[in-house]
Amino acid sequence: MRLYATDQVSISSVQADTLKPGQSFEVSDDLGKELLKKLPHAVSETAPKAKAEAAPPKKAEAAAPANKAEAAAPLNKAEPKHQNKSK
Repeated sequence: MRLYATDQVSISSVQADTLKPGQSFEVSDDLGKELLKKLPHAVSETAPKAKAEAAPPKKAEAAAPANKAEAAAPLNKAEPKHQNKSK
């Protein structure tokens, strides 16, 4: 019987690691019926539907505040080297 994890669940007879939501796994019919009875919130016979993508975050409607001073050159940078033009 093919079942699907609908929530994060640990079933050691199926897999050593935790089953992730949406992950499918195969078990015997007897064990499948037992899991469906004991863990109806965590396993299902039907594949979970894909979740809709989250809406992108809204951009700020107003412009950024104008109280920031213009960025000055970083103080830790050395001044540009003058090239020696003598031959």
